[in-house]
Amino acid sequence: MFTEEEIGNFLGVLQVTPQFIEIECGSTNPRYGDTAGNLRVFSDGKVEVDCICRADCDKVRVFPAEFAKHAGKINAHEKWDRQIWVFGKDGTKIGLWRTCLLKHHKHTFVRGVRQLIHRDEFIRCSQCDKERRFSMRTKDHCKIYHDALVKPDWTCSDMPNHTLSCSVGEERESRKVNRGCPRATKCEGCEQCVCFGCEICRFETCACQSCIDFIINI
Repeated sequence: MFTEEEIGNFLGVLQVTPQFIEIECGSTNPRYGDTAGNLRVFSDGKVEVDCICRADCDKVRVFPAEFAKHAGKINAHEKWDRQIWVFGKDGTKIGLWRTCLLKHHKHTFVRGVRQLIHRDEFIRCSQCDKERRFSMRTKDHCKIYHDALVKPDWTCSDMPNHTLSCSVGEERESRKVNRGCPRATKCEGCEQCVCFGCEICRFETCACQSCIDFIINI
């Protein structure tokens, strides 16, 4: 699985068997410090971590991304191999991506199916009663729409950088085409364009229930 020379490059090796190697690991949060764990790398490519931040921690045999997220890291599902470290033979911390430990890993972690295309969305101003279009092409665009959606008394003037006001005319009905939807109509929500939550339109810093549920379940 790993040669003696490869294993000799690390401190904190706990077990070496034909099926797996177990080694001390950790993840560092700039604010809260290090979270310690035990990493197991299996010969079939599977990777798992037992968190040992406290005796009763329930993060046992979890995928590394979940451990990194538990340690307070952001975007752990994409960058866990850079957010988790092991000790080199000189005691320095080395990111997993720089080691041989993932050479058998086949990236077996698969996220749930997420909608990649977001249709444009419309919100009605509580003051002028005009419908306003929100593009959903990027995460920043989605955040603008999300903030407006959770504000019950949203008005045109709440648009960032004051790019919109109630004095601006409403789009013609013929232009209210959902450009994010494959259908050439003002879609009210079809299976091709409705997203129920993805990394683009859900936010770790948001306190709404939709974002909280998504971040917990990912």
